[in-house]
Amino acid sequence: MAEAGGILTITIIGACAFLILVALNMVFFLNQDKGVLDWLKHATSKQRIVALFDVIATIVSGLSFLEVLLIFLI
Repeated sequence: MAEAGGILTITIIGACAFLILVALNMVFFLNQDKGVLDWLKHATSKQRIVALFDVIATIVSGLSFLEVLLIFLI
């Protein structure tokens, strides 16, 4: 039973991290004068790698967030 509580705690932390990540992405791109595609055209390779990592982290965190929602719905 204690293991389930630990898994739930980690999942809730992941869901909170997802919400923070989405909010930070939204703030970053809303402060830009150009869109995401224009930004990617002029980004350096280091910035593109960070953006790719950000997209992967957002997708993984989003799936974790959906898992939390499904746990609370069941």
